[in-house]
Amino acid sequence: MGGTPAQGRQLRDQGRQTLRKLLDAALAVFDDRGYHRARVDDIVKLAKTSHGTFYLYFSSKEDLFQTLVAEVTEEMRLLAESLPSIEASRAGYEELRSWLGRFYDLYEHYHPVIRAWTEANSQNRQMARNGARVLGRFTDQLVRRVGESERSPVIDAEIAALAMVSMVERVSFYAVVRMVEVDRDRLVDNLAAILHVGLFNGS
Repeated sequence: MGGTPAQGRQLRDQGRQTLRKLLDAALAVFDDRGYHRARVDDIVKLAKTSHGTFYLYFSSKEDLFQTLVAEVTEEMRLLAESLPSIEASRAGYEELRSWLGRFYDLYEHYHPVIRAWTEANSQNRQMARNGARVLGRFTDQLVRRVGESERSPVIDAEIAALAMVSMVERVSFYAVVRMVEVDRDRLVDNLAAILHVGLFNGS
């Protein structure tokens, strides 16, 4: 997968490695400078490549960003589908905890992209819509998974999934950007305990 210039041509191993290097450099630059202040020059310098090479794969910074959006979308789809049917037992807690750990790791890796969605303003409506669409699809997939799990009969699956996404996403954001000082395992332990008891009748 690549940007517009790379579409329709088969990339060899070296080409795929260069593409990955540019995407990883962009994530680091977006993390350091923010999406809107980042420049193509910053990305190619960090990737130790040239502007000419950049434009073999992407037509612009925005084109590269959309490639990252596509990656996030697919990773979140796979993550939502991987949530098992959660039981009220200890085994159910462990499965939920494992899934939340994967969510946190995914969020930590791609948070510069996700942060760009949350920073989108009236001049970036398309970016805001893209972010809302990805999170909406993620929530829809979780609704189905939560609906298949053991939960209190008074809990609505759609509202439960929305609450789950809201809580996990915000807490992960605060931890990743160091607004709160908490290590990954402690955060995941507590999220799993809260959600297992609150949504899945755990004890």
